[in-house]
Amino acid sequence: MSIDGGAVNGRRGRRLPRNNLVTAEEIADRPDPPVPRGEQVARERPTRTGRIPLRLADRYFLAAHAGAERLTARVDPALVALGCAGGLLAELLLEDEIGVEPTVRPAGKGMPPDFLSWSVLREIRNEPDHAVRTWIRYLARTATEKVRARLTITDVVREVPVSGRWRGGSAVAWRTGALDHRTPVEDLVDLFAHAESAATRSGMITVPEAKAEVALALLATGTGVTGRLGLSRPVLRQAERRSEHWLQRLPGGLRTVVAEVAAAREQWAMTPRR
Repeated sequence: MSIDGGAVNGRRGRRLPRNNLVTAEEIADRPDPPVPRGEQVARERPTRTGRIPLRLADRYFLAAHAGAERLTARVDPALVALGCAGGLLAELLLEDEIGVEPTVRPAGKGMPPDFLSWSVLREIRNEPDHAVRTWIRYLARTATEKVRARLTITDVVREVPVSGRWRGGSAVAWRTGALDHRTPVEDLVDLFAHAESAATRSGMITVPEAKAEVALALLATGTGVTGRLGLSRPVLRQAERRSEHWLQRLPGGLRTVVAEVAAAREQWAMTPRR
């Protein structure tokens, strides 16, 4: 299995005749072409600054890193990779593009909203019937870099060149840009510290927004990120209790993904390292 980084069309475009060129004023005066209703519904609604809303793996990535001027992982990079991999699978589950029965199989129309999700779905379509654990381990090889690249495209994460002192080369650091909404860390603190909403308090969690919030919380807890958010001990104990309670009430596919991420972390912890 391999996720391709995408192809670029290398063909040269034809030069338009000068009489076909139009000015910016002429373009501004033209009315916008009508958009089919189905396409309007399918498009994601941008925020007030024009950015596409953060997806689940993006929010996990930001929660798993600290620092405004230079991002540093709150936990071991291997655990961040597991959380990003689980987030990519959870995104497709939330959009009904895949199912877990108990292996991972394609289930939707094959129309995820961004290239990274589409590339993961393409791999699943090409090689169905692998276990969730297999996909998490495979995606974790490059999940952190690919999620970070997606955030770079939307200008949520920015590259900061720094000078390399030892080898005379150049190194790269990363920092967050200006967000036009609450940070994922603030969302996690609210989930764990404040009163539960009606969507998560009792019964199966079926509201899409609540499923996404709980999946983020469980991925953060399962990879140890929650313990590095600076929460007080009473809030941490409450976070553990809520996580155990929420896990039993998530739909089967999401429950399997977050449980496998937590199991992979336990296995990582028991693996001797040099």
